[in-house]
Amino acid sequence: MIIKVRNFIIFYFVFLSFSLNAQEIDKTYYLLGAVDNYSGRNYELKNSEYKGYVLKVNNRETNKIKRLEQVSGLKFSKFSSETLEDWVSLNSDRYEKEINQFYSFSKVKGAENYHGKLNRDRVLKGTKNQLLSYLLGSFFIHGNIKTENDGGDTYEVYEISVANAQPQFEVLKAILKELGVYTIKEEIWYKIPFTFHVKFSPDSDLKTLLDKELAYRNNN
Repeated sequence: MIIKVRNFIIFYFVFLSFSLNAQEIDKTYYLLGAVDNYSGRNYELKNSEYKGYVLKVNNRETNKIKRLEQVSGLKFSKFSSETLEDWVSLNSDRYEKEINQFYSFSKVKGAENYHGKLNRDRVLKGTKNQLLSYLLGSFFIHGNIKTENDGGDTYEVYEISVANAQPQFEVLKAILKELGVYTIKEEIWYKIPFTFHVKFSPDSDLKTLLDKELAYRNNN
């Protein structure tokens, strides 16, 4: 009986610890980091199909879908438009409103689309935990581990690459600096599309968190 009680207590505290760790992610900032910023945040604000729009993912990227649903507590839904039949959408009036506060929107001339530019200063007003959550969301979608070579010595670097998204690039650099993460290199590739790369070396705690995000994305 004593053993059973002890095992229950151990299980309870393990479960509690896991739950608390799971709650450390700021959902709004994580989703904000995962938002596609290619040429800004573009969608039809007045189109009912985009009501509560947060982000979209290709329907074949099942691991991304599972992880984003896990973090947000939401479910993806299909678009009714045939042009978006290969995509699924994450929708929430609450998260759409919260995420859109970090953008400055303007109507695209001659179209019903609205263009949103990420506001660096608004994002950086977040707490360190919120900034970390943004970094994790961005790394989950856009991050990788690369092998670099320096004079014959090889070493691993963590990299986040975004296309046509300079404001997000500037936000990521500022967040890494705020979190005290050593940035190894910043690169801009002037091709089509322009791609922005930031390479950095995380400490052991951050490395563990980033590795978990990569494992979620690459889990087969």
